Amino acid sequence: MAAVVLIVLGLAFAYLAGRSSGDDESASSGGSSAASSDLPPLTLGSLEVSGGASDGGGWGSGVTLVFTGDETAKPTVAKGSATGEYDVTFDRPVTIAQSQLAAVGTDADQLLMKLGWDATSQTLTITATAWASAISRTDAATDGAQASIVLVRTPTPKLTNTCISVSAPAPYTKLTGITTVSGKAQLFEAGPMTILARAPGKGTTSTRVKTASSALEPYSKDVNLPLLDAPEEGYISAFEPSAKDGSPICEVDVPVYMSPGG
Repeated sequence: MAAVVLIVLGLAFAYLAGRSSGDDESASSGGSSAASSDLPPLTLGSLEVSGGASDGGGWGSGVTLVFTGDETAKPTVAKGSATGEYDVTFDRPVTIAQSQLAAVGTDADQLLMKLGWDATSQTLTITATAWASAISRTDAATDGAQASIVLVRTPTPKLTNTCISVSAPAPYTKLTGITTVSGKAQLFEAGPMTILARAPGKGTTSTRVKTASSALEPYSKDVNLPLLDAPEEGYISAFEPSAKDGSPICEVDVPVYMSPGG
């Protein structure tokens, strides 16, 4: 089943509002370890992964399961044994094919997630592969035949700062090699503005870009990532040097995960 990836600035998980949610403390208490035998089993029809701003604050990396028929299996999320690991159990037996997980594997990796299914224990494991320390809560909800689980990182990344906004890359995504940074800017005398790809303490690259005029204008620039020995958490930063003293103004920092190799 082809994966559907939604990485849209301002994407809101609206259907989560008012539904089941909890922070890490409540999630760690877990739910039932076995599915109820009183409810009919369900088979997964399709699986999607997505990322975007959450209505409750923060940035969500989500998994949506769409079951065949008109019902859904209610998910319960508990902390797993490893850092960044979350175990999802259901209120009834479910069937999930490994091929369905494999079909979204690349897209999940792009969104800093790894998915695993243990049919024996009836546990779906979602592992955050980076920025796990930023996950402050998990949201779980059902809607018709859909069940959704979202890992929410806080605080919400600030993607607009007075005169500069960044629309790509999206926060909490995996970057490799040359990355296109784009958005809008209103710069003094059309710039230039500075764009940094930086992994703190590991490496930084810098480039500059001008806009077409001093009005609010779109910009787009290919940026080389720093050469790294291993994958690192880092930032795509954009700012305008002050005309007065060169200090950064309108700075925007987008948290990302940089693969080695530049």
